Amino acid sequence: MTGERDDHDVPIEITVAEESDDRPSLVPDSRMDVAVRGQLYPTGQLEDGRFVAWWYEADAPALDDPATTEWVTAPTRFLAAATLRELWEDPTTFGQVTADGQA
Repeated sequence: MTGERDDHDVPIEITVAEESDDRPSLVPDSRMDVAVRGQLYPTGQLEDGRFVAWWYEADAPALDDPATTEWVTAPTRFLAAATLRELWEDPTTFGQVTADGQA
């Protein structure tokens, strides 16, 4: 049996902000810490239905805290957290993606 596969783009947004930039607002009570390869990442739902992951530990500052300068937005909280983990696992990849204007 042969199946056809439709290729779809999955929108993932990588943000590197300055301390003075606006931060996205989370839907109240939507924060959930997600484990990716043994590391916890705070995630939450945005008003537009997407999910966001930031920092690299559960006791991180809030997303709207000026100290939070990097985050990933994706269609699911697990995709956001896993993408952030992959980028932070290899800092040169994170630098390449953001330097190339892909963020």
